[in-house]
Amino acid sequence: MSSEEEVLKDPKPETEEGFKYINKRYAAALLVTASLLFVSQVIIQLTIMNMKSDARVVNLSGRQRMLSQKITKSAFGVVKAQTGAERMVYAAELESAKEIWEKTHKALHYGSRELKLPGDNSAAVNALYGKMEPHYEAMIHSAEMIIALSRERAGSEALLPYVRTIRANEIHFLDYMNRIVFQYDEESNFKLLMLQILELSILFVALVVLIFEWRIVFKPAQKEIREGFENIRKNEKYLNQLFETSPSITILFDGESLKAVKYNAMAIQLIREWLGIELSEATSFADIMPGVDDPDLPVRLLERIRGEKEFSNLEVGICPDRVVMLSAKTVQSGDRELYLIGLSDITTVKQMATFDGMTNMLNRRAGMELLNYLFEQDATRQVSIGICFIDIDNLKMVNDEYGHQEGDFYIQSVAQAVHDVVGKRYKSIRYGGDEMIVLAEGEDINGFESQIDAVKDRLEAIRKANAKSYRMSISYGFAYYPQGNSTTFTELIEEADFNMYEHKKQKRAARQQALTEATR
Repeated sequence: MSSEEEVLKDPKPETEEGFKYINKRYAAALLVTASLLFVSQVIIQLTIMNMKSDARVVNLSGRQRMLSQKITKSAFGVVKAQTGAERMVYAAELESAKEIWEKTHKALHYGSRELKLPGDNSAAVNALYGKMEPHYEAMIHSAEMIIALSRERAGSEALLPYVRTIRANEIHFLDYMNRIVFQYDEESNFKLLMLQILELSILFVALVVLIFEWRIVFKPAQKEIREGFENIRKNEKYLNQLFETSPSITILFDGESLKAVKYNAMAIQLIREWLGIELSEATSFADIMPGVDDPDLPVRLLERIRGEKEFSNLEVGICPDRVVMLSAKTVQSGDRELYLIGLSDITTVKQMATFDGMTNMLNRRAGMELLNYLFEQDATRQVSIGICFIDIDNLKMVNDEYGHQEGDFYIQSVAQAVHDVVGKRYKSIRYGGDEMIVLAEGEDINGFESQIDAVKDRLEAIRKANAKSYRMSISYGFAYYPQGNSTTFTELIEEADFNMYEHKKQKRAARQQALTEATR
């Protein structure tokens, strides 16, 4: 399943680092953009707050000019009042205007939470306030004196010098106040200009960042995503080709429903031949993997697929006369899990690896594995085992005198005689060149020795049928477990081998005795 593995190799490990890198770049780009927006908003909000206070400063500064004029007007009203009541009205207006004027002046100069004035004047504004201060103090002092003298009902002659002082300093106060208002306005306009420049700068930086993000984040991401989709398209196309051209069975199962979702033509043909079912999307995993004498096989296979995600070269008996090599791989299609199953028929290969080509008996490796298995299982099964160790007589002589081809015929004839007599009742093993083992177990041990004795007669019949001039015969010995002395299958073979040689000696002795009697 190497081609399937190459094509359907999970792309996630290859692209995961790339996607992580793209995610980091996206996060960095978004962070930079968000930071620019945040900084821009902070600057704008701070500037708006400053401009609000600037507007209030300008408004209150303008009001100061109006109040200074009102103070002058009220002072003249106090002097020119015709009655005491009228004087008190003007005096009250003067006192009210003076209090507001004085409070606002201090707030503009030094700041005030009550009036929401920052008091963070520039050096130019503070310099103007410094020059204006003597005129302001003179006006304040004169206003206070007028108010005090009015309460004492002083005459106009006593008030007139203070009114003149207010009138004389008002002109200078208004001049400086106008200059202060203009300075405030100029500074506010400068702040607005700086804000505009800053906003344009932030806009320029944002555009540069967006271009930069496009170059190093979005464009590469777009390219990688496009390549990813292209790879998916190519893989899907190749997968379809693979399913159609694969020389082995290839089936894709849904991981949740365990139903076949895709399969190739080879799968349809061979599943029909092997299992007698028509492969369709309704076919389940258990239908394809019924197991031979093992109903739990589908469950165990699924557990292994889900646990290991990928494995190969698992030998499985899919039906009584068919052995396959199974490979499996878990693949991801979006959020859907799929199981890719590949089955390769190894029945012939298995036959060649298990059976001896000349005799059609189990080869030595397979035979020893069988004996070892029987001995391991005997502890729980308590089943008797019997073996017959067979040695072909005079095989070397036949090879030397008639050639190896004739020797092969001799071996095949013995094997044929064994197969004809014992059939499928016993297992037969090609142990060596001229050595064979016949294995019986359980109740089949009954009549075991008589069956082997019948092999001799069948072998003689084969010799006569083929008109062979040389004698065909076998020597054999039996051994049993647990009835005998052996405790392992190796000891059991050695015991049967020993008994075979005893049988061979007995035959030689019998022939020697017969020859001696014949020559008398």
